[in-house]
Amino acid sequence: MDLPEECWELIFRFIDEDDHRFLESLTLVSTSFLSITNRVRSTFTVTDRTLPSLHRHLLRFHNLKRVRFHDFHGDIDSVLLQLSLSCSDLESLDISGMPYFPDFSKSGKMMTNVKEFSCSGVMELREIDLVSIGVCFPSLQRLDISYPASLPIPVSDSAIISLSSNLKSLLTINVSGNNLITDKSLVSLSRNCVLLREIIFRDCDFVSSRCIEFVLRNSRYLESLAIDGIGWRPRESFSKDAFLFSRCLSELDLSDSFLSDELLRLIADANLPLKKLVLSGSQCLTFDGVLYLLTKYRTLLHLNLEGLSFLSDEMIMELAVFLGRLTFVNLSFCAKLTGVSFFYIIERCVSLECLKMEATNFGVEDDSKELGVMSRIKSLYLSGNHNLRDECLVKISRHCPFVKTLEVDHCPAITGDGILEVLRNCGQLTSLDISGCTAIRSFDALDFELPKLESLRACGTWIDDQALGLITKRCPRLLRLDLKGCLNVRSRGMKEVVQSCTRLREINLANCQVDDGIFIWMVCANPSLRKIVPPCWFSPTKKLHKFFLCHGCVICQDP
Repeated sequence: MDLPEECWELIFRFIDEDDHRFLESLTLVSTSFLSITNRVRSTFTVTDRTLPSLHRHLLRFHNLKRVRFHDFHGDIDSVLLQLSLSCSDLESLDISGMPYFPDFSKSGKMMTNVKEFSCSGVMELREIDLVSIGVCFPSLQRLDISYPASLPIPVSDSAIISLSSNLKSLLTINVSGNNLITDKSLVSLSRNCVLLREIIFRDCDFVSSRCIEFVLRNSRYLESLAIDGIGWRPRESFSKDAFLFSRCLSELDLSDSFLSDELLRLIADANLPLKKLVLSGSQCLTFDGVLYLLTKYRTLLHLNLEGLSFLSDEMIMELAVFLGRLTFVNLSFCAKLTGVSFFYIIERCVSLECLKMEATNFGVEDDSKELGVMSRIKSLYLSGNHNLRDECLVKISRHCPFVKTLEVDHCPAITGDGILEVLRNCGQLTSLDISGCTAIRSFDALDFELPKLESLRACGTWIDDQALGLITKRCPRLLRLDLKGCLNVRSRGMKEVVQSCTRLREINLANCQVDDGIFIWMVCANPSLRKIVPPCWFSPTKKLHKFFLCHGCVICQDP
């Protein structure tokens, strides 16, 4: 098609926002497409595999906006210096999970445009590091410093106070897991960062309800609040007007708290513009309190009631009357619920896109009734339902034919016949997880293509080389394959997989019975491979690691 270059650029930008990996094949079409993709690429992930050619990547992609470190074990400081010199318009930086906090004394001064910074889970996060964040990133709008492994000296209030005094433009902050901070930290954030839209502080045990009220009263633009552990202190309570000043609050997460019906009524009567409500793992609340709250917020889009063990099918049917606009609902670990709740919800909640019902009593009900609706739901998470059988799973697939993500792992009653019917009915499926489904052994009747399946997890199943070959031959777009613990998978099956799935990028073979010589053959036979997890007994030498990196692939042990 002969289109102006500007039109192609708009198309490629849309593809890049969805998943930049899809741009790779376009670079081979023509020099014009190569030039456009180089120009529109905005996201880059630094890994051990990309390090040797990092300089060439930075010269090629000169409009990068977002950079993330992942599975990286090299010198972070030297990479950041290269980034600061090459990416003058960098807006987002993610170093989560790295073994140490980098020294921004050189590179940080050249990253003044960074608006998003995440260092969640970084080892050895010190108070001086938080001070440097405030100094080096004055334009920061979103910050994640959650769950640092900063032993033996955890982050204290003084570091948060210093940080907040320098970040006047901050909109979102996550301080979860910094368990020594107290009310002083949140008060300083509320006072100094007056534009705050979102505050997340889970597992902060020394934050009181009085401080939470202060934040609600003084952060006038606050839209999202996520806390836990409310009510665990004796005589801790909220005043009657605690939520009346939160005129912008649209997302409220009170998970793992002791919530009285009185508190739920305070939230209900505050008439907030709530769109998202999370009550997962909470205790003390009753059905009457939940019902009263939901009758007041009939425009909810996101509802999480995970772990509310008192909920029954009859209760869900009563609540569903007020949940017609939901797009997401989580009812996992509600042990009394069955498929009656599932089918009633998809019938009443016509806008639903994602439903979670893990570890319930799904499957014990009489499933003979057929519905008169076809759900538009896209994601289903039904893991750990031990009573879920093929007949019920097939019924689900008939009523949810547009599902893209399906997780039915650790449902031991499901067989290969049930999965085949799901694959036949759900032509849009891109991700399937059947891990731990020990009754699945073969796919003998698979005689149709699976053109959109990109991810398959089958850990701990008894599928063998023949079954694996049957399904992978039908998956031309498969990108990720996880076979951890599949004891019947051997080298012969791997050869079929690698030859059939020419786009395969990641494969996990931990505990599989494959020969150690298969891995070199795999990377030579399939240039698309980027990551291989071998069995634990396989220990590659430095020379072999280098060989894999030269082929654009890393080989690493299962985490």
